[in-house]
Amino acid sequence: MAKFIVFLDRLVNLYLYFVVMACFLSLVPNINPNYPLFDFIFKAAGFYLLPGVIGITFSPAVVMIVLALISAGLRRIYDKYFAKDEPKIVVMSPEDFIRKIQQESDDIEAIIDGSEILKEEDNDSNQNSSSN
Repeated sequence: MAKFIVFLDRLVNLYLYFVVMACFLSLVPNINPNYPLFDFIFKAAGFYLLPGVIGITFSPAVVMIVLALISAGLRRIYDKYFAKDEPKIVVMSPEDFIRKIQQESDDIEAIIDGSEILKEEDNDSNQNSSSN
């Protein structure tokens, strides 16, 4: 479900960028909006949802606000229910990284040495019991 929410958020953001690019395209002079390609782009971007006022259409702004609200809602849902399950990314300096690796290798060596000591103690106790 988390991947689906992320997918929807990315899809909404992609459509938002499409609307923004259509707005920039509408500013280019000498574009015939009745040409099939531009007509499709402007219809898909929501240019004809609200009637224009004095030659200016506010439909793309309304579409962008709605898309931004949907994206914010999807992010909020993701953060509330799914973000805690993600692995955490730790950023550290190279010196801290080397120190951490050395500490972990020392811990591993201590565990290995401790298990060898236990093996030696077991061997000693087995030898003592067999000699008795």
